[in-house]
Amino acid sequence: MSQGPALIPVVLFAYARPAHLARVLACLRENAVPLIYAFSDGAKGPEDAAKVAEVRALLRDVAWCDLRLTERPENLGLGRNVLAGVDEVAAKHEAFVVWEDDLICVPGTYDWMRAALRHYATDPRVMSVSAWTHPRVTPADVGDWPYFDARADCWVWGAWSRSWTGMNQESAMDKMRSAARRGVAADAHGADLPMQAAREKRRNVWAVRWLYHHLQSGGLCLRPPWSMVEHIGFDAGATNAGGAEEWQNPPLRKAPRQPDVWPSPEVHPGCQALWRAAYPPTGLVTRLGRRAQGGLRRLFRTVTPLSLRTSLRAIFGWRWFRGDYRTWVEARAVSGGYDDRAILRKVLAATLEVKAGRAAFERDSVLFAQPEPDVALLGILQSIAANSAGRLRVLDFGGSLGSTYWRHRFQLPSGENLRWDVVEQPDYVEAGRRHLADTPLGFYHDVSSAQAAGPHDVLLCSCALQYLDEPFRCLAQWSRLGIPCLLLNNLPLHDHGPDRLCVQHVPPSIYAASYPVWFFNRADFRRRVAAHYEIVKEFDAEARWPVGWGMLQSTGMLLKRRADA
Repeated sequence: MSQGPALIPVVLFAYARPAHLARVLACLRENAVPLIYAFSDGAKGPEDAAKVAEVRALLRDVAWCDLRLTERPENLGLGRNVLAGVDEVAAKHEAFVVWEDDLICVPGTYDWMRAALRHYATDPRVMSVSAWTHPRVTPADVGDWPYFDARADCWVWGAWSRSWTGMNQESAMDKMRSAARRGVAADAHGADLPMQAAREKRRNVWAVRWLYHHLQSGGLCLRPPWSMVEHIGFDAGATNAGGAEEWQNPPLRKAPRQPDVWPSPEVHPGCQALWRAAYPPTGLVTRLGRRAQGGLRRLFRTVTPLSLRTSLRAIFGWRWFRGDYRTWVEARAVSGGYDDRAILRKVLAATLEVKAGRAAFERDSVLFAQPEPDVALLGILQSIAANSAGRLRVLDFGGSLGSTYWRHRFQLPSGENLRWDVVEQPDYVEAGRRHLADTPLGFYHDVSSAQAAGPHDVLLCSCALQYLDEPFRCLAQWSRLGIPCLLLNNLPLHDHGPDRLCVQHVPPSIYAASYPVWFFNRADFRRRVAAHYEIVKEFDAEARWPVGWGMLQSTGMLLKRRADA
């Protein structure tokens, strides 16, 4: 319909989660966003000041696009920050895309949003474009094509200055009443909306006003056929994402292609029923019960220390380890597996951010803004180097794209005194050789070929042995390579009962996956290791595993190869 605006900026809102923000910035860079207006909210108190400073440092360091940073001197809170920030950008640009610091996306998201915003730029029936949807509320017949919904959302969305006009003139409750005068019941598109509207001012939120702004005006939201966006903020640092874990998507697919013919702005007839099924009307007793539960939750947060709340969340929240299986074959049969390439894309993107100096290190594709060395592991590596005249040659089994190297690179020997070879799956080896050839990292398909390329002082196996179907067979094979030391890190060893075989489930906010994992009996593990190695040191390792009703402290071991092995 319209060629639309040539330049469409991203309006980015950030607070005090630098690790989340680093992942978001990596996505925006991968999407080649040309212009970002970033609004960094001020710290709520001294406890958040350091993290706010980290966030602002990350934003100031962006050099791959034009980033215009506003550093709020005071804390506005998310609602007021968004309303003020979008107002400012809408006064300068015809169209824009709004992003928060806990939303990641797939490549192609920005291009899809930009194309839609250009196409519908002059159509008053369309008020917004979303990058998010969910199987629960996506009509079954949409196929590969976008569709229109009367209910908008707030997880990466685009709009125009024309459709934003009037957002700051009325509250959500005012807009809800205005929609009712048009014949749209307050709960017509979900019973959650009137409850959110009633809490708008107290909770300093903005999204429900945006949703009722659509319903008040009769405007529509264009949605993709599947989500290009995922929320990564379901953690202890989340402020307004409570209860949203149920809306985590399956593993994200690549962005849908842009249609040759964009759909006519007509609401899909199935959307309203899907939203009402997702948020059904509730009776008085249920509402009072929920209100009481909310009060208890607030009381719990008030009287319970953060450290204890974090531990309880780990125990009673996401169940990482499930089942107790007799054989690896049984555990494998009930595992969903994982999308190797999707995970690799995330890990590679994060690693390249670290390599470029925009993050300190990554772990399982999650970026960290500040250095946090694994003190016990680093101390042993430094000791091995000291005993080898300052030289360190590591064979890193299952080392991803060098996660342990990147995390500790500034505390390790450098230049010719460091050799760090990683043994990984074929796709990781290819990616490492292609993208990290100018680093001290080498990549190999198996330990034999890595050792054949040159000797090593230590074989490092960190958080990997327990994911092998025959771990003790591997230990025996490694002993025959002639590598003097074996360093096992983050082993799940327990003191009671036999070895246990579970299935580990990774939360979708990291990446959706499930696979078998061993929990070893400590005494039996020591006995079996002693056949090939002498235990030089045993120590508490970094990881803690939420198992059953408690947290299992992981173990590290430095082993010396027996001369008669």
